[in-house]
Amino acid sequence: MRRPLQMSERPGVWTRPLFNINLAGWRRLFARYQARLDRRLRVRALTTGGLFSALQAMQERLFAAQLNALALQDPVFIVGHWRSGTTLLHELMALDEGLLSPTTRQCFNPHSFLLSGKSADAGTAVVRPSGDRAVSSDSPQEEEFALLCLGCPSPYEAFIFPGAMRNIGALTDPQEFSEDCRRQWEQSLIRFLKGVSLGKAGRLLLKSPTNTFRIAALRRLFPGAAVVQIVRNPAPVIVSTMDLWNRMWERYALGPRLDNVELRETVIDSWVAMERKLRDQMQDWRGEAFTTIKYEELTAQPYRTIERIYSELRLGTCPSAERVSRFLADSPQLRPSPAVDPELEAVLRKRCAEIFDRYGY
Repeated sequence: MRRPLQMSERPGVWTRPLFNINLAGWRRLFARYQARLDRRLRVRALTTGGLFSALQAMQERLFAAQLNALALQDPVFIVGHWRSGTTLLHELMALDEGLLSPTTRQCFNPHSFLLSGKSADAGTAVVRPSGDRAVSSDSPQEEEFALLCLGCPSPYEAFIFPGAMRNIGALTDPQEFSEDCRRQWEQSLIRFLKGVSLGKAGRLLLKSPTNTFRIAALRRLFPGAAVVQIVRNPAPVIVSTMDLWNRMWERYALGPRLDNVELRETVIDSWVAMERKLRDQMQDWRGEAFTTIKYEELTAQPYRTIERIYSELRLGTCPSAERVSRFLADSPQLRPSPAVDPELEAVLRKRCAEIFDRYGY
């Protein structure tokens, strides 16, 4: 396997990383967060946003008839808190050629991926900012990034303007959006997923922690969907999630960051809210369409865990044990769970008692 490159921070007005957000998206973000930015950076964002919007309009004109005629199969959703192992589970299930996942290139270029065809650098891998998994342009990726780039309300606005973390639930669940924003979100999601499915056979496999907040909205769009939830020991997950947000802010933030105390409290509050919303929205879900696994069992017995998911969700034949083993052997070694200070763990066990108790940690 080719050694993944490390993403390096590239400061500066003209070279710093920006998400490929369209013009309407940047205008909404600048109006919402009132950030004081270098004028050149604002001009750069709006100019590139205008180009993405033009490409989006061209893509829609050229492919509208094909997209309108396409019927989507109800997806399989992978949900769970950030840093719980959703990416690893996504990668393993994506080995199934009968399932179809959006790629990194598609998710970060939702306005133009149908125009550009397959990327020439599909095999080039880099280590993502969280520092643990290698990704290439054709790796399975979160569709949430596509929604952000298409200008929809998204919790990933907080990567750019960290203050959005304080309102992460309301930015995630379409049931809390205005009617216009909800309609835009639904249309953008469906259109993007149709584009991913165009000319390809297979049931969609979608992974994003954000979907844990919005099961009810997804069920309304996809009543025959199946859901697999992955859980992990909450104490190291919270520490690792804080590290994730800080790393992303180093790379992408355009506004003031939360200090570590507020970040910890915000992560805890949002996880408790996420769990309660998931439980409320899953109460009447049919048993055969929902299952929960633990990260610890996935890493200890990956094939047996995948096999159980397929059996409980009735997904057919799962990827072979040999294929799963080969993928793991060719992937970066999994990092051990971060150490958690005993005093902090005691605080987390008190604050997140219902999560620890529910999943037996």
